[in-house]
Amino acid sequence: MTASITSWVRRLASPSALYAQGWGGRRVAALLLRLGCAALLAWIGYIHLHLWQEGYRQIPTDGPLFLLDAVAGFVFAVALLAWPRALTGLVAAGYTAATLGALLISLSVGLFGFRESTSASFVTESLAIETVTLLALLVWTALLAALPRVAGSSGRPPVAQPGPVRHRA
Repeated sequence: MTASITSWVRRLASPSALYAQGWGGRRVAALLLRLGCAALLAWIGYIHLHLWQEGYRQIPTDGPLFLLDAVAGFVFAVALLAWPRALTGLVAAGYTAATLGALLISLSVGLFGFRESTSASFVTESLAIETVTLLALLVWTALLAALPRVAGSSGRPPVAQPGPVRHRA
């Protein structure tokens, strides 16, 4: 069982073939979806930073979590751009699901003694953006896992190796 879990994690963390030669439709879709996911994660980070600056920082426990959520949104956006692996997508999806779950809990029963209202700033926008981001990250991760891999690929475009130097006479 440990071997299967190890191979599953290794497969998720292995480089994708997005940059391999032969950009097919799925590869282009995966690239565009990844860029969209990174933008959505940055948007989530911006919303949380904006709300933290506008007064949520005064709320005990929730205030520091808003700042942490903002920083995490920006970090995951950069990570998705810098390290395009299925594991990155799954971790970013987990972050987004946790953020969305915290908002839903805060709306329904309250979170750490604070209950959010649907009429508050950015609540409906956050619900929509976080839901779309979660779905997009899951689709991107599934699409990336379905792409064929290139043996020995480092995830970077192949570099032409210089041949023998020929001098003109």
